[in-house]
Amino acid sequence: LMTVAMTLIPFHRRGTIMGLISVVMAVGPALGPSLAGAILSFTSWHGIFWFMVPLIALAGIIGATKLTNIGEQRATPLDVLSVILSAVAFGGLVYGLSSVSTILDGGQAAQIAITIFSTGILGLGLFVWRQLALGKHDRALLDLRPLAVPNYTFSLAVLMVLFAALLGAMNTLPLYLQGSLLVTALIAGLVLLPGGLLEGVLSPLFGRLYDRFGPRPLIIPAMIIVTGAIFWLATVDEYTDVWLVVTIHVIFSVGLAGLFSPLMTTALSSLPSDLFGHGSAILNTLQQLAGAAGTAVMITIYSNISADAQAQGVAETTAVADGANSAFLVTGFLSAVALILSLFIKKIPSEPTGLDVP
Repeated sequence: LMTVAMTLIPFHRRGTIMGLISVVMAVGPALGPSLAGAILSFTSWHGIFWFMVPLIALAGIIGATKLTNIGEQRATPLDVLSVILSAVAFGGLVYGLSSVSTILDGGQAAQIAITIFSTGILGLGLFVWRQLALGKHDRALLDLRPLAVPNYTFSLAVLMVLFAALLGAMNTLPLYLQGSLLVTALIAGLVLLPGGLLEGVLSPLFGRLYDRFGPRPLIIPAMIIVTGAIFWLATVDEYTDVWLVVTIHVIFSVGLAGLFSPLMTTALSSLPSDLFGHGSAILNTLQQLAGAAGTAVMITIYSNISADAQAQGVAETTAVADGANSAFLVTGFLSAVALILSLFIKKIPSEPTGLDVP
């Protein structure tokens, strides 16, 4: 989607269009927990997946009948070894990152998880080596040259840290709401709805502001807002009013609206057009890895702190709040790292050409 948008849209309007695309990315996660909570209120968790089947089928039908190819197509050989290495690398890494708690528990299951994770790291090293070798002959499955562009790399780094913090916090927040404030799954989902909808409304506005002012006047203040909101979340307890949590999440979402569209636009606009596809693929892949890592680490922190507190005789609602506080605190420090990295992002004066990339 991002590659198509970057290819079709003129340089001076990319922020606006990416802002519109961000509406989908904002509203989807906002509606998801609310719908899931509603579904779980009258059926099992299987119903969530059955609900998705017709939506996915409809999207496939519309895509197959309405979308057309753009740009110049060329026949390129598929390197089977690269495909295998990518599956081993990213599959092993995602599995290992999602098994952090299993690894910490020890035992045979931990040894298996460590072996798979180590295999993923080795596979990643071999995959990178293979792509660098094939890239010399313009045959790489994933061209790594975008990583040689500083503005792309810094934007990517901020997005990775942000995704780790975002998914970690957003997976911990419903657990806190249900375990400490004792709200239902439906209410926990509805708590996230106002912020997500507001983010969807504001994303096009921030996209237009990006086209006018560039990335820095948007990204740096937005990172400050996000970081402050997460540290505020780290102060909640079992007596916190639900409406205060809604307020904090709304502030958090306002910051996100000023980040995702400008960051993605800056990252891809820093590349020449022939690297849009590879730059988008790298961005999407590393975002997912960062999200998996953030979720695994935050949930592990939450679970361990909560379990330790309960083992010491602390009430369950208080223990859950303690675990959530610790997870949010770590998330806040991650956001602070992203804030520092965002200071290195620069405005792009004109559309790059192939000569701008080594």
